[in-house]
Formats: sequence, structure tokens, C-alpha cells
Amino acid sequence: MTRSLVALTTALLTTAVYAQQPPQSPTQAETLAKWPWSISLQAAPFARQSIEITLAPLEGMEYKYRLDEDAGMLYSWTSTGEVHWELHSQPDDAPQGYAEFFDTSDGNGSHGGYTAPFSGIHGWWWENTTDADVTITLTTAGFYTESHEFRRGQPVEITAIE
Repeated sequence: MTRSLVALTTALLTTAVYAQQPPQSPTQAETLAKWPWSISLQAAPFARQSIEITLAPLEGMEYKYRLDEDAGMLYSWTSTGEVHWELHSQPDDAPQGYAEFFDTSDGNGSHGGYTAPFSGIHGWWWENTTDADVTITLTTAGFYTESHEFRRGQPVEITAIE
């Protein structure tokens, strides 16, 4: 009797497990309709760069990357002393001096991800607010094609990045 009860219970449980339907996953189109910002396909591989920038006391400079609209970039930078920074962007064909600001603060580092809302140059203004030299170490990975370095009294330095 016990053996029959075990066999019957096993048969009922096995049937119940096989009768269940697997969960229905959404289609790719349904997923993208819900989370359109979750993927940004690019035509070329991402680039990486790690640089050091030294600023004299009270000196400021800009370092930016050329990004197309929707191109992303991860970044991490630290400095050996207090700096004022602004993460801002200039759209292509914008009037001279126009910029859109995303992060402005004081400190010795910032880390994050950035997605270009428009094609143009995107990056930082750093100003050394101390009375000693400050070194900034910037590490990035993203879908940029060139860097632009702006220092007072010097021509803009544009470097292709592959």
C-alpha cells in the first residue's frame, strides 16, 4: 500500500511539473520598447586612454573628446590636490562660447558614465585652486575619435584616437 501511494504521488508530481509552461520571455522589440536606452550599438570598437595633466597653481585647462550623438564614455579621474571642474559639452555648429553643463564641483576626483546627447566635443574644464602644482590622472573608455586640449596662450591640440 505504501509503495502504491509513493508511485501515485510521484506520478502526480511528475505530471504537474511537465504540465507547467515555461515563462514567456518578451520579444526583442518588446524589450527595446520598454528599455530603449539600454543598448547603444556603435560602428567601431571603443577606445581607451589614460593620461596625466599637470596644472600650475591657479592654472586652468580643458580636455575634451569628440563623441557622436548617443556615444558613451566611462571615465575616472583623480587629482593630487583640490581642483574646480566642469563637465560640459559643445554641440557641433554651436556659436563660439556656447556650452551645456552636466557636472560642476570642487574636489579631487570624479567617476562615472556619460552619454553624448548630441554630436560635438565633451569633457572637462579643470582649474587648480591651490598654490602648488596639481596632477590630474584621467582614464577613459568610450566611443570617441579624438581628443582636444585647450590651454591659454597655446593652439588647440587635437589628437586622433584609434
